[in-house]
Amino acid sequence: MNPTTRATITAVAASVVAATGYLGASYLAIGALSVMFALAIGWPVLTRVSRHWVSTAIIALGGTTSLIAVLLGRNEPYLRFMVVAVAAIVIAALLSEVAFPSAPGRAVTSVAATASGGTVAASGAAWIASSRTPGAEDLVVTGAVTLAVAALASVLTHHPTVNTVLALVLGAVAGFGMGHLFESIPWYGGILVGVASGASVVLLAELYRREPRPRNPWAGIASGVTPVLVAGVLVYLGGRLLVG
Repeated sequence: MNPTTRATITAVAASVVAATGYLGASYLAIGALSVMFALAIGWPVLTRVSRHWVSTAIIALGGTTSLIAVLLGRNEPYLRFMVVAVAAIVIAALLSEVAFPSAPGRAVTSVAATASGGTVAASGAAWIASSRTPGAEDLVVTGAVTLAVAALASVLTHHPTVNTVLALVLGAVAGFGMGHLFESIPWYGGILVGVASGASVVLLAELYRREPRPRNPWAGIASGVTPVLVAGVLVYLGGRLLVG
């Protein structure tokens, strides 16, 4: 899968988060869950795990548990419930290796890949935590929109350095515009979120650039939706700093 296709997938996934986030936490949970499932299917293929479907089941179940825990949590900070889910994912990854042994020499890789994939999926619950933070509802839409803009900007040219600068700058510009659109977000807060979104895109793009391009479609989709899930934590932190 080429970088342009991957960036398009990132932009589409971010658009799903933006649209559902605008409608409310319940709709956002559905949007985030669909992105998590896409990651769960493709991540084991992307990371070359021996037992693909075992890893997929752990990642999907862990991500779903994290999302439900954050969605139904009664007291702030809601993201603390995600930590318990991440711990459960790591334990499940270790136990699965005992019950379903990987190919010789692949045990450590499989456990690490499953645990990291589950952590990435669980981090998507941070979008829900941001949406439930009083006064930070608009921040979810801002974060997702700037993420989509940064993803598209990251493949505008054939020069990685230029693309990196464009992703950061255009992400900041988009954040500045969203800061003026939403009264609850100051202009400097929008810029901060835009830069954070751009950073998540370019850092992960650089990592994938150093790896062979995934040929499996689901592996490519997983690589595309990863920045969207990871950015949820950055947006949540931005909400805590800017809104409280």
